[in-house]
Amino acid sequence: MENKCFGSGPCAKRKGWEYPNFSLAGRSHRSKEGLGLIRETVRLQRKILNIPDDYLVGTCAASCTGGMELLMWNLLGARPVDVLAYCVFSNHWAHDVVEELKVPDTTVIHEDFPKIADVNRVNFSHDVVFCLSSTTSGVSFHDVNWIPKNRKGLTICDASSGAFIIDIDWEKLDAVAFSWQKALGGEGGFGTVVLSPRAVDRLRNFHPNRAIPRIFKIVNDGQINMNFFDGATINTPSLMCFQDFYETLVWVDNSGGLPFLMRRVENNYDVICEWLKSQNVFTFLVEEKFRAHHIACLDINNEKYQRLSKDQKWQFLHKILDLASDKQYGYDFLGHALAEPHIRIWCGPTIEPENLKSFLPNLLKIYKEVASEYDFG
Repeated sequence: MENKCFGSGPCAKRKGWEYPNFSLAGRSHRSKEGLGLIRETVRLQRKILNIPDDYLVGTCAASCTGGMELLMWNLLGARPVDVLAYCVFSNHWAHDVVEELKVPDTTVIHEDFPKIADVNRVNFSHDVVFCLSSTTSGVSFHDVNWIPKNRKGLTICDASSGAFIIDIDWEKLDAVAFSWQKALGGEGGFGTVVLSPRAVDRLRNFHPNRAIPRIFKIVNDGQINMNFFDGATINTPSLMCFQDFYETLVWVDNSGGLPFLMRRVENNYDVICEWLKSQNVFTFLVEEKFRAHHIACLDINNEKYQRLSKDQKWQFLHKILDLASDKQYGYDFLGHALAEPHIRIWCGPTIEPENLKSFLPNLLKIYKEVASEYDFG
């Protein structure tokens, strides 16, 4: 069946996906079989992502959002903090560091949509919080070469739209969170956190003077809860979601691992680029240097559209979405509601090039129908 889902989370299931073997439905995550499934899911993530053996990996609730909160609540406060704030979620992290955790000496390095924050302003004697890729604006760091190895602070990375897509240099990252629902089309509600030895040292030697919600609590009475990094989740997880994610990880592993996923992204990006050259309505929002290849954020090249207010632009785009959905051309391809109005097409590794080749001409057709109602010419 043709996949017509282009949302940026939850993302599309892979071609050939079927309902997994839910034999552990109703079983305890503490059972031998349940714990074995959790551990195997962690093992495959470690293998596919080339996570070093001395890094800790655990499963958290509430997707990447829960993972980032867990990391920030436990790690921040020992040093000043620099936050790169250039998209919806990095702005959330900046707010939480400043207004919720109230970490003193925090510097927010801000950039407006759809650009990326200036890494030259980062002080690496501080802890640094940033997003590897922005699902909400289509900008991305394609690597972390800008991070020095001999930094004094920790690097805390929201890799939700980068994990399984970008070849991460783990030596440059100390605390990482990502969700299951992005690159591999897993179910929502679960995420993964990864800690370097430097981050583990921080946990052992720094005890923040704040109450930490139980769902984020990985240090008890001054001792790291190492069971959390051996498959024992803090709260009760869904083994059905684990089974779904596990079977997709097996697919990736059998197909060639991370290089396989990265090739699929580049193939999809090439389709987007070629199509944009063939028409003059849609254009990339983001300059090429920092443009994500797995999230195509598009603007409309029409003078009358550009003169619309923000609310009017959203109304126009929602008409495109609704009409495309009614005609079953494609679903869920609008930008994040807290970002500026734009079309956002997820083209990560679970999307087939043929899906894009079918959808994009229909997107242009739908645009012309809606534009005619607005007398765009």
